[in-house]
Amino acid sequence: MKTTIYALVFVALGSALQAQGSTAVLPNINLDASLEVTAADLRAHVEWLASDELEGRGTGTPSIDLAAEYIAREFLRYGLQPAGDNGTFFQTFDVITGAQSSGNSLAWQSGGESTTLDSTQFMPYAFSASGSFTGTPVYAGYGIVATGEDIDDYAGLSVEGRVVIVRSGYPDDVNPHGSVPVLASVRGKEVTAREKGASALLVIMEEGKSISGLKYDGSPARTGIPVGRITAAAARRLLTAAGVEGKIDGEFKKGPAARGPMAKGIPARESGSMEVQGRFNVDLIRKQTRNVLALLPGSNSDGAEGVFVIGGHYDHLGWGGHGSLYRGEIPMIHNGADDNASGTAGVLELAQYFTANPTRHSLLFMAFSGEEMGLLGSGHWVNEPTIERSRVRAMYNLDMIGRLPVATRRLNVQGIGTSPVWKELVNKFNDAENFDLALIEDGHGSSDHSSFYSKDIPVLFFFTGLHTDYHRPSDDAHKLDYKGQEEVVRYIAEIVEASDALESIPFTRVKKTEKQKVSRFNVYVGTIPDYGYSEGFKITGTSPGSPAEEAGMQDGDILLLFGTTEISSIYDYMTALSRHKPGEEVPVVVRRGEDEITLTVKLVSK
Repeated sequence: MKTTIYALVFVALGSALQAQGSTAVLPNINLDASLEVTAADLRAHVEWLASDELEGRGTGTPSIDLAAEYIAREFLRYGLQPAGDNGTFFQTFDVITGAQSSGNSLAWQSGGESTTLDSTQFMPYAFSASGSFTGTPVYAGYGIVATGEDIDDYAGLSVEGRVVIVRSGYPDDVNPHGSVPVLASVRGKEVTAREKGASALLVIMEEGKSISGLKYDGSPARTGIPVGRITAAAARRLLTAAGVEGKIDGEFKKGPAARGPMAKGIPARESGSMEVQGRFNVDLIRKQTRNVLALLPGSNSDGAEGVFVIGGHYDHLGWGGHGSLYRGEIPMIHNGADDNASGTAGVLELAQYFTANPTRHSLLFMAFSGEEMGLLGSGHWVNEPTIERSRVRAMYNLDMIGRLPVATRRLNVQGIGTSPVWKELVNKFNDAENFDLALIEDGHGSSDHSSFYSKDIPVLFFFTGLHTDYHRPSDDAHKLDYKGQEEVVRYIAEIVEASDALESIPFTRVKKTEKQKVSRFNVYVGTIPDYGYSEGFKITGTSPGSPAEEAGMQDGDILLLFGTTEISSIYDYMTALSRHKPGEEVPVVVRRGEDEITLTVKLVSK
C-alpha cells in the first residue's frame, strides 16, 4: 500500500514541480518504521527543509514551493486527507513580496535654467505613492512637529502645494525614548508633511551616503504623497538654487536641532521662479504562496466533531532582506533551521505519530507560509477557513523548538491563560520530561497562535527560546539539539492526547498586566492589528479591559481617524499615538461594514 502511494505521490508532485520550472527532486526520507517520535526523523526533515537547495524558503519563491510539495508529500505518505482548496493539500493566497520602480524623474527650474538629477542622486521610497508633483521648495529642518518636546519645524512656514525638503532622522539633543523617534521616521515625516498640504516630500540622506536602490520594508502600506530620498550633494545644489547660498554649510551633519533662521525653513526666491518637478513610479510585487493543510479524522468522527489544530510556519527569510539581523555585505542564504524547520518537522512527526495513535477528535495539521511577513498564512486561514472555524477546539503552535537549553531545559509555553484547563495540563505532563517551564499567560505574540487567539480559540505556543543565530545565516541544521526536540514533541503529543480526553476547553481572554510590554508609546489603546490587511488599518479585536474594548471597538473595524490624524495604515496609527498623552479622551472614527462610527477612547499609560 505504501509503495503504491509513493508512486502516485511522485507522479503527481513531479508534474507540479515541472510546471513550476524546478529541476530539484524531492528526497526519499527514511523514517522510523515504528511511527514513533524520534530524533532521527526530526533531523531528516530539518536537514532537508534547511538545506541550501531550498534557499531559505522565502515566501513567494520557487524554493518555498518545493518545501510545500515536500510537506504535502509527507502528509499523503501518512495517509492524511487533503484539507486545502478544491480537494488539495494547499490553500493559496496572494502576498506582496517587494516593490519595483522605474521611469522616475526629479528636476527643478530656476532663473530660466533647468537642472535634472539622475538615478544616482535620488530614489523614491518603496512605500511612496506614485504620481507626478510640482511645487516651489521649502526646507523644514527635520520635518518634526512634537508639541510635547517643544519642536515645531513647520512654525511660520507656508507648505500648501509645495515640495517639502527635510533632514533624515532626528536631533541628538532630544529624548530618544519619547515620541520623537516615531514622528521622525520617514513615514512619520510624511504624515506631517501631507497634513500640512505638501505636494511631495524629499528626505536628505546623511552626508556621504549614496543611493543604494529600492528597499522594501515589509509593509504594503503606501504613503499619501510621493516620498523620495535625495543625496546631500544634490540637496545642497537644489537649496542653493533656491537662494540660500552660504547658509547650508554643515546643515546635513548629525547634530542638535536647528535653531534660529534655519529652523524657520529656507524659502524659495522671492520671485517664485523656482519650481521642483518630479514623478515617482512604484509598483508592489505580488506573488502567490500556499498553506499546506491535512486532516486526520478522529475515531468518533461524524463529520462535524471538534478539531484540534497543530501548526507551525515553514517559511523563512530566503537570502535575507527585511527581517534579517545579518549585517554583512555579501548576500547569504538564511536556512532557518530552528526558525522554523524545527517546528515544521515537529508538525510532520506529530502527523505521523497520530496516524498510529488516533484521537477521538480530528486533527488538522497546518504548515503556514508568510509568517515572517506578519502571520499572513495563519491570518488568511482564520479569515477564510477550509473547515468550519467553530469546530476548532484549540490550536497548538510549534515555532523554534530545536534549541532546548541543555543546562536549564527551559521550555516556554505561551497561552496558558487562554483556557482554565491549560495550567494543570501542562504541569501534569511535565513530570516525566522535567522541563523548566516558563508559563506565559497571554495568547498574543509574534507567531501564528496569535491569529487563532484573535478569533477566541484557546492556544498553546511551544518555544525553546531565542539565540544568537536567530534571523541570521548561521541558523543551520547542525546546531539543533534533536534529542531535546524529540522530548519537546513527545511532550506536545501527550498534551494533545490529554486535551482530546477533555469534555470541553473553555476560552478565556487574558487581561494586560503591568509587566507586559505592549507598545513603545506612552499611551496604551489595546487594538490588535490585522497584519494581512493592506487597504488601511484593520483590527482583529481588542485586549480585555483595554481602552479600545471599553470604547466599543470590534474585530473587523477599520480605523479612519484617530483624533485629527487620518489613518490609512498602521504607520499613520503609530504617528497618531505619538501625538497623544495618557488621560486624553480621543475621538476615533471606524468603518464597520458599510457604516462609519465615531467612538471615544480614553487613553491610559502603558
